[in-house]
Parts: sequence; C-alpha cells; structure tokens
Amino acid sequence: MIRHVLDDAGALSDRARAFLDEHGRRSPISLADPDRWYECTNGDGSSAPGPDGGLERLTAFVTRFGGMTFCPERPGCFGHQHPYEFDGFVSSGWEELDDGDYAAVVGSKDGCSLTLSWSTGRIGVVEADYWIADSATNLIESCALGQSVYDSDAWTEAVELEGKGKGWGLTAVGSDAFRGAVGEVVEASCEWNRWYLDEHVAVHGWRVTYERERNEAVMAWYRDAEGRRRIEAVAGPLRPAD
Repeated sequence: MIRHVLDDAGALSDRARAFLDEHGRRSPISLADPDRWYECTNGDGSSAPGPDGGLERLTAFVTRFGGMTFCPERPGCFGHQHPYEFDGFVSSGWEELDDGDYAAVVGSKDGCSLTLSWSTGRIGVVEADYWIADSATNLIESCALGQSVYDSDAWTEAVELEGKGKGWGLTAVGSDAFRGAVGEVVEASCEWNRWYLDEHVAVHGWRVTYERERNEAVMAWYRDAEGRRRIEAVAGPLRPAD
C-alpha cells in the first residue's frame, strides 16, 4: 500500500509508518502515458518548455507517492474523510510562478489542488504558491503526529482561564514561546506548521499562507500535572480540569 515511501530507509518515522497503516491507503498508479497531461506554461499562461527534466521529476513523484490517500492532522480523520490525495498519474505540467519558481499539480484536498514546488519540493494547497509543508514526507509526518494527539484520550487539551473553551486553543502566546521548553519535532514541522512534543506536553502552532494577516493558531495538550504546570508557566493560568 505504501511501499514506495517505506522502502527508503529512514524516510518516515515509526509514528508515520503506523499512521499510514491505519489512516492511509494506496490505489494503483499509471505511468503508461506519463506525458498525457504534461503542458508547461509561463507566468502569463502561454505555453512554454518548462524546466529541464520536468516530466521525469513528476514521474518520480508519482512513482513514490502516487495514488496515496491519508487523513489530515486536525482535529481527526472523521472516518477517513477529507483526506489528502496524491494523483496516481502525471496530472499536469509546470506553471511558472511570479517569483520564477515552478509548481505542478500532484493531487487534491477537498477539491483544491495540491501542488509541488520545483525548486524546494514544498507541498502547497488552494493556489500554486500557498505552501503548507516542506515536502510530501513532512506533510505525512505532521498528519501522523496530529492524529496521535488531537483525539487521543492520553492527552488533555489546555484551555485558558479566560479563553473561549475547548477547541479554541491558546491565545496568549505563540508556539515559539515553547521553543526550548519542549523539544521541536523537526520532521513534522515547517515554517507554517510547528510541532513541539515530549512525554508531558504537546504543542501545535500553524498558519495558512493564503491568509497573510492571520495570526498563528496554537493548540496545546498535557498528559499529567507536570505537563499542565509547564504549559501554565509559558501561557498563564488554565481553566480547572473538567
């Protein structure tokens, strides 16, 4: 089901492997006619040759990730609904962006395109340059960590004393306030999506690049009294436990 990802030693954490076993699936891919939809465009939308090796790059991506479907990280899979889906064939060419980079469509999420950056390997959603992850494996790692925390009975959500209640997260601090106090999960984090985790505390901070003025959303959880104490040391008093 997920062999092409797992064949790379060290490509995914044990957590991500277990996540794909439970929340991922893979349908057959087709590379019999890989250039069927391959047409590159300039920034003005006119036809262009595209980057050298562009078709080969997309073919390699489909070989590794094509046909894969997996659940999002927040707030749960809802019975495997609203998944990320990578196309099982080469579904586009490369589109030149305003900054000179190229992006190609490699899948979809809730009817919006998932895109791949030529220069960085980043994964985007909605528009060609709205990035959400540093790579396909980075996206999988984030989803895996989210599924292990968001709906787990082992974790209690941190709710501020003067906050809006469960599901609204923390408003007094950004996720960077926990840097140094809780270890960052590097494989699951990127510029727009930060994860911090240890045995007592979990923190998730994210923003979306297509809402430039939106403040970071931050959720935090604790396992025990020590974890709650450490969150309060950073974010202030929490509501009494239910």
